[in-house]
Amino acid sequence: MNDLSKIFVGLFLLCSSLSAGADVKVFVTNQGSDSVTVFSFDGKFELLREVQVGKAPAGVALSTVNREAYISNTESSEISVIDVDSLKVKKTIDIKGSSLGVAVSPDGKRLFVSDWFNNCLLVIQLNSQQSKCIQVGKAPAGISVSEKNNEIYVVSRDSNSVFVVSLSEEKVTGKILVGDHPFGIRLSPVKNHLYVTNVQSNDVSIVDLTERQEIKRVKVGKKPYCITFSMDGKKSFVTNQYSDSISIINTELLSHEKTVASASFPEGIDTHGSFIIFVSWLDEEIVAIDERDHSVVSYASTGMNPRNFGDFIFVE
Repeated sequence: MNDLSKIFVGLFLLCSSLSAGADVKVFVTNQGSDSVTVFSFDGKFELLREVQVGKAPAGVALSTVNREAYISNTESSEISVIDVDSLKVKKTIDIKGSSLGVAVSPDGKRLFVSDWFNNCLLVIQLNSQQSKCIQVGKAPAGISVSEKNNEIYVVSRDSNSVFVVSLSEEKVTGKILVGDHPFGIRLSPVKNHLYVTNVQSNDVSIVDLTERQEIKRVKVGKKPYCITFSMDGKKSFVTNQYSDSISIINTELLSHEKTVASASFPEGIDTHGSFIIFVSWLDEEIVAIDERDHSVVSYASTGMNPRNFGDFIFVE
């Protein structure tokens, strides 16, 4: 075997070991069938299990610390906790209101839930299931947590605002005005910026968290719902429900770059490597497209009316 052949064999073995060691699971909340569909993903979706949960699941959050998925059931006043290894519901957390957005603290000790009906952010201690209600604006939806800033950000749809809550003190410390009917939310992985989808004004608010103010509003498609970022943070991807499309924002120029067609009524969106992964409410499927040329690389059927509001890709 010559030296070149040895190099190719070495690279092949290295890539094989990396692929074998990777464990990626994708959790899909099916609001119409009261279930969560779990897939493995390595460039192709493979069905692992269908898990029955509460009524009308929508939100999802994942904890690598606890190895758990937290599912907000919007019509049964409870959070389903799924073990990411057994893919079974290990416990249910009862709440008094109607849950939507959900996030978990970096240390895995607390769960944050937006209570749509009671206009508050629920802080739940996961070891005791004791909860605290922090009043925010009307119809709270998306939640993001910044360990760096020691803050929780909660979108208030009917107040056209983002409420800032201290992560350590668990109290409201600020309010940031954004567009009309904000809903989805995501922190930039590279800048101290927060991106918010505004469903009614058909745009995305870019918020400077150091200054605590909106610095730019970027027009996108009709009824933008969820938002995510490329792995390098240079692009942002927005699902437009009524346009059946995904808008791409250049995060360095803070401007709209292009729009690509998607499946019907796209909702939750996330990224893994060079793949953009989203669900289609009407087509009832999950789709992965290549970030570079936007070609479809894999798709699979889900349950009825998938939502995926939140972070839904679990990576070992």
